[in-house]
Amino acid sequence: MTDPAQRFANRIPDTDWAEVISWPEGHSLAVGHLKDVSEGGLSLDLPICLQPGSTVQVKLSKMSGGLLRHFQFRGTVVHVEASGQGSVHGIKFGGMTQTEQTALTDYLCQVECQYRVAS
Repeated sequence: MTDPAQRFANRIPDTDWAEVISWPEGHSLAVGHLKDVSEGGLSLDLPICLQPGSTVQVKLSKMSGGLLRHFQFRGTVVHVEASGQGSVHGIKFGGMTQTEQTALTDYLCQVECQYRVAS
């Protein structure tokens, strides 16, 4: 998905979580830990192992200005590797609507602003 140096640069704090939802059925598959995110995709640790090639919806939740906001993005599982009691999944974004693209840009801006304030 991305080289290790780039993945480290986009590392998300251990407090960020994501829900993975089946596409197009809309069934919740698992809740996992978000590892990193970029414009091209994300990496997350899940307690289950998804099949590479599966299309999924990922729902991220973030507190912003005292409000809990939800962001959803569609993508394809492109990489899976065993990790502790679960699996780390690389999910590549694709086929995004304009609304999803706007939500992704908004989410990434919030993450960037959070790190600027923290440093």
